[in-house]
Amino acid sequence: MAAAKAANCIMEVSRGQAESSEKPNAEDMTSKDYYFDSYAHFGTHEEMLKDEVRTLTYRNSMFHNRHLFKDKVVLDVGSGTGILCMFAAKAGPARSLGSSVPVSLIMR
Repeated sequence: MAAAKAANCIMEVSRGQAESSEKPNAEDMTSKDYYFDSYAHFGTHEEMLKDEVRTLTYRNSMFHNRHLFKDKVVLDVGSGTGILCMFAAKAGPARSLGSSVPVSLIMR
């Protein structure tokens, strides 16, 4: 696992390999396949980060409620870009952790 530390945010990214990197045939794909596959694309994350209303709402909700974060441990599961983990770290918890797993490992 690789870890990156920014301020008080620790981000873990698993580098595990799936048994097969092949996508299922379109007729064999389920809604779960389509959902998780959408997060495997850079453009999805870019679009979310560029959505200022969404991103600033998350940030402001944490910054304006610092009392809820004080001395707590925050765990952001499926953190993707890690932006929420970093916002949480700035809100003042004892520790902010982000964990992201490659979609191919979840799909097993």
